[in-house]
Amino acid sequence: MGPSVILHDQRLDGAIDSGVHPVIRVDETTPLVDAFRQVVAAVTRSGSDLIIACHGFMTHEYGEASNLAPWGGQGLQLCSETLRVRNISTVAPLRGHFQTIWLMACGPAGTFVHPSRPFCREFAFHADAVVIASDTAQQYHAGEYDNARAVSRRALRFGAWEGSVFAFRPDGTVRPYTKDVRPLP
Repeated sequence: MGPSVILHDQRLDGAIDSGVHPVIRVDETTPLVDAFRQVVAAVTRSGSDLIIACHGFMTHEYGEASNLAPWGGQGLQLCSETLRVRNISTVAPLRGHFQTIWLMACGPAGTFVHPSRPFCREFAFHADAVVIASDTAQQYHAGEYDNARAVSRRALRFGAWEGSVFAFRPDGTVRPYTKDVRPLP
């Protein structure tokens, strides 16, 4: 993995200990266009990776009834607009700046929208980068705990991937991805 830029939506609890990598922090008031502008400005050289840490949509609702089946693939809770298939072309400013984009979120590679996993396929196409994502809810830890089981340090830790992980290429091909490789601890 080359140099990285990290885009962290603050609704995903915890702080990312980035080391030398720049961290762009956003929330529900940040427009997507501003977030992507900041991310591109933080790139130090070609061949960089972008790590997006946020919540993914794993459930859906009809009226007031909720279906809790965890299908994923609906999008990311990212910035004020959220990122879904209908507005995925907003990632186009990332084109040419990143080699790989890691989606550290619950289920963006899921099949709820369609079995072809259009969210990640379209993301890879519009960003012209390989997108790595899982189809399953991800376990993460918002902090480190002391002996009294209280959070002593709000350091976000992802651990191993859950579910099936895929690499989506800009040409539309999808391949299984090794679960041993991940961009954040």
